[in-house]
Amino acid sequence: MSRTVSRPAVIGAAGAVLVAGSLLIVVPAAAGDQPLRLSTEVIRNTDLDLGDPGPSAGDTQVFLDDVRRDGRSIGSSAGSCTLAELTETRLVGHCTATLTLPQGTIAMQGAFGEDPSEGPAGFVWAVTGGTGRYTDAGGEARGTFRPDTDIVDWEIRFR
Repeated sequence: MSRTVSRPAVIGAAGAVLVAGSLLIVVPAAAGDQPLRLSTEVIRNTDLDLGDPGPSAGDTQVFLDDVRRDGRSIGSSAGSCTLAELTETRLVGHCTATLTLPQGTIAMQGAFGEDPSEGPAGFVWAVTGGTGRYTDAGGEARGTFRPDTDIVDWEIRFR
């Protein structure tokens, strides 16, 4: 089967997911707190063609994002996403990201899937830990892409 998905489209989708991953990590101090709402926006992406030449499984995007709350920069998110499968109708990958904030770090990871012809809509990742104020953090982060932008809006709920 020939692939009609362009490398920029694949990397753009993976990058959007990666950016989203970087956006979603800010955790309230205690379980039961209201969800934390943040956004992330790409500062820098590096695309690595590590699988077969062109868009393919194994390709990775490394990213650095600005984390914002109420329109104000509060930290950064760094991580990577790797494609696991790419066909004309399916794009699947896995991402890890670490949010760096003044009181500590928050780690998260998750998978994503989408139809490349439709582009990314949203995803849910696990909050897997942290340092400082966020030691032992856990829960989930939902990322939603703003149409026609590199911005991801996050809602983080902690257990």
